[in-house]
Amino acid sequence: MPNYAKPYLTPAQQAALLAQRGMDLVGSDAARALETIGYYRLSAYWYPYRDVDQRQTSRAQRVHRSSAVPDGTPFTQILDLYTFDQRIKMAVMEAIERIEVAVRVQIADVLGRRSPFGQHQVACLDGAFTGRRPGEAASRHERWLDRLREQQRRSSEDFVQHFRTKYSGDLPIWTAIELLDFGAMATLFTGLKRVDRDAVAARLGVVDKHRRGDGSVLANWLRVLNFVRNTCAHHARLWNRHFTEKVRTSALGGMENLRHLQHISERDRARFYPALAVIWHLMSAIAPESSWHARTRTVLDGFPADGVVGPPDMGFPPGWGRHLRHRPRA
Repeated sequence: MPNYAKPYLTPAQQAALLAQRGMDLVGSDAARALETIGYYRLSAYWYPYRDVDQRQTSRAQRVHRSSAVPDGTPFTQILDLYTFDQRIKMAVMEAIERIEVAVRVQIADVLGRRSPFGQHQVACLDGAFTGRRPGEAASRHERWLDRLREQQRRSSEDFVQHFRTKYSGDLPIWTAIELLDFGAMATLFTGLKRVDRDAVAARLGVVDKHRRGDGSVLANWLRVLNFVRNTCAHHARLWNRHFTEKVRTSALGGMENLRHLQHISERDRARFYPALAVIWHLMSAIAPESSWHARTRTVLDGFPADGVVGPPDMGFPPGWGRHLRHRPRA
């Protein structure tokens, strides 16, 4: 395997290389964009435009693309696609913040009713979370508690400092919940007793076909949203990303606006659309009077579709607009 040997190129040289490969740079300050966004980051947005290398494709038995794009491919289209991705990520992060805060409050409520320190007490949690599996030195609960205690020890938050000046020991759940990142919060949710998970789900409109809260579905959604959040927080591409955490579509019969997800392809299950659909659903329950739905729909309607890229790249099915409408929960 050869060592990497490509030379360093300045942004101006990178722009010249793109022009040489068929990109139309007219109307764009390509060098400036490459300087402020980066060649490597933008390359993911022009990848679908790259020509297919038929010889390599035939040899490798999979699609292989050359470095060139069809002559005249507008660089402005690449920038528009990048800008769209930025805008939809900002909308998604706004919604996930609202969802995260609401779930934190609900976890603290159901667990606090059992005990102010329910997060520490085995009797307040699910046995699958607190029990040790064969060969394990510590249970998931014990490992989770180690992280919580370390976060409490290292925290400089005012509310933690205030607690230390007045009390010793562990924080109560309604305070400790604020120290958790999204992943740790989702882990605690899965560790609640089933009746408590279902109660939280019911309050957020996550129900089964009998209109009862379904905590297993919400647990799945939280894992998916954690993946989305991390993608956005690290400024990674969202619009046509392959999701390793996928919405489980087999248990959505109780939510009319999500039933259509049961009929999408396996490929589209691993795209952005199912995650957006559940975010849309949760926001309708959590913030029914918010302008978020209308603003996000405006962003979606502005997708810079052309003959190469379009909403299907994100897993959007035909007629998706019928499902992403704002219908506040009654």
